[in-house]
Amino acid sequence: MNTTLILSNLAIGPLLLILAFIIKTYPPKNINWAYGYRTTRSKKTQETWDAANKYANELMVWVAILTTMAQTILYFLFSPTTALLIACAVISILLILMIIMVEKYLKETFDDEGQRKMSQHKKRSE
Repeated sequence: MNTTLILSNLAIGPLLLILAFIIKTYPPKNINWAYGYRTTRSKKTQETWDAANKYANELMVWVAILTTMAQTILYFLFSPTTALLIACAVISILLILMIIMVEKYLKETFDDEGQRKMSQHKKRSE
């Protein structure tokens, strides 16, 4: 068996998990061009930037865990090449879902200018 292919297959999830913990330990403090969860909505204000990066990191930990689990199961069910291809598809789908979830969270939490929306409780009391 090709050891490099096997290691490549089993390394994707754990490497993503390490990356998630590095980002959690050293989060991007300011809006920048190189590091962090970067979308138009997340870069509106410092508050949207901080919220987006915190939530995206929490989700990235789960993406990494699910990917690692999928990789482990796929390793025993398929050839290394097939398992690697399926694992890449799994992580791609999970990362797309992560982006959708973070954008939905930002849209529900902040208005179009990046200001935090008033909670439903505060609206009713006025």
